[in-house]
Amino acid sequence: MKGECRLKSHRNEYHSLILTFILLIVSILLFFGLNGRTFPNMSLWVPISLYSLVGVGYVMSLLIALRLKNTVIKTFSLLATLMLLLPLVIWVYLLLLANGISEP
Repeated sequence: MKGECRLKSHRNEYHSLILTFILLIVSILLFFGLNGRTFPNMSLWVPISLYSLVGVGYVMSLLIALRLKNTVIKTFSLLATLMLLLPLVIWVYLLLLANGISEP
């Protein structure tokens, strides 16, 4: 009985890391999948909205990581999430800037 509780608590501690890894894979797939060659007439709002959804996922992962009790996993998860969130925010800003320049 006690072993099962410990196993569940250990399993719950890795949710933030798993979510961060999944969002990293989704970001890479979006980066290489949504380009002008594959979808030539796609509006720029589509990648902006998809990257924004991934950014919301990173913020959720950050909030999950803040609630962890294990300091090693908490520190690693916070650093990994912040290191992936910052370039994503810059990329979305540049996409919004390009969208503002290209639209009349």
